[in-house]
Amino acid sequence: MERETKTIKTPSGKEAVIKSYLTAGERNQLRRIFLEGSRVNSASGQVNEFSGTLLEEAEKKLIELAIVSFDGSKETIYQRLLDERPEDYDYLIQELNALSTGGFPKAK
Repeated sequence: MERETKTIKTPSGKEAVIKSYLTAGERNQLRRIFLEGSRVNSASGQVNEFSGTLLEEAEKKLIELAIVSFDGSKETIYQRLLDERPEDYDYLIQELNALSTGGFPKAK
């Protein structure tokens, strides 16, 4: 079954087709980046340190997993986004971050 998508517009008006949610497996791929790139205190569970490139690596993976096309093309999406205005990139990251919960609030 093909996953539902939605089309959103960046602040500069470019269209991005994104998946409507991330699967649990896709979300776990993102979590793995954070787990492998940080050191956690085993006693407290607190993160003691993390790689300086961790966020950049996670955002790249999120873009690869969630954006189907950008500005009419499926090719080199991540690289093309790096060449866009920062507000467009940041807007898309904000929208994509909501996908790991399906856009719904977390259960209490």
